[in-house]
Amino acid sequence: MLGFCYTGHMKTLLKTVFAVAGVLLSLQAVAQPFTADVSVLSSELTLHQERYEAFPRPPYLTVYQKGNKKLVLLAARHGEESLPAVQYAFDEYKPQAAFVEREPNEAFGPCLSAEDGYTAALASLQQIPLVRMDVSLEQQWLFAQGKGFSYEDWQMLWIIREGYGRAREIAQPLTAKEAIATYAKRDHHPEWGTLFTEQKLNKYFKKHYKQNFEETDFIKLYQDLMNIYPEKWVIKTPFYRLNHATGLARSQFMLQNIAAALNKYDVVFAEMGAGHYLDLVEALQQMLGAPQVIDGKDLPEQMLWKECNWDKLKEIVLVK
Repeated sequence: MLGFCYTGHMKTLLKTVFAVAGVLLSLQAVAQPFTADVSVLSSELTLHQERYEAFPRPPYLTVYQKGNKKLVLLAARHGEESLPAVQYAFDEYKPQAAFVEREPNEAFGPCLSAEDGYTAALASLQQIPLVRMDVSLEQQWLFAQGKGFSYEDWQMLWIIREGYGRAREIAQPLTAKEAIATYAKRDHHPEWGTLFTEQKLNKYFKKHYKQNFEETDFIKLYQDLMNIYPEKWVIKTPFYRLNHATGLARSQFMLQNIAAALNKYDVVFAEMGAGHYLDLVEALQQMLGAPQVIDGKDLPEQMLWKECNWDKLKEIVLVK
């Protein structure tokens, strides 16, 4: 009889010990800070293609949950079609902080046609802090320079992006003179290099993109350069190589910001282009587990904030 009681007490004691140990381990897991493992990031083309096939066509939301921490991430298609997903994320998940793909000191995109601008507006409206989780243009240039890219390569990257944005707004062809003037006003830093002349721009463009600058369909060119399944000529262009090189450095900074955010807030919203998200998929899964994926086209109709503004916006910096 005594032996039976001793065994019973031991079983009860062991159960209690294991239960306490489990609670302590759970508390320890929650207490451990989130860290950004940038070693698993990759912009390798074949990996991007495999990951692209695993997700819907952008825009889509991925919702990660670990303990009481939640990350709601918009893999955006840059432009107004991503705005309903931003609205849904704010209404459904009530984020405590918002993060956007936008460089420090650079203007947000138009409030009702760019997801970073609309995110900033909703952060302003709901009085939550906003973080720009993109590296500065200066840091991007230094990185590109370190990888052997020229200032001509750098200028053309931004000129092609400008040509694409302009072509979506107006049908008038972009001239070399206009492209240089726009770049000079907004993005040129004389200490980085010499500004294109019209002659040098036309010669450079003809050499690398095999067409005349002022006859170019910039919507088609940009879509070709950004295609997840690029043609062989695309991979050889300075735009493609530079965009991918700097893109990976930017994705690393985004991951560091997400880790810092989850160590500070319980519910975080972040928006970034789908290409950056594909860089981060494996790292985020290691950090937070598998996400719930919500296809943007499956979202209910959203009522956007038409009075959209940034009047009460509060910006903070988490990672320097």
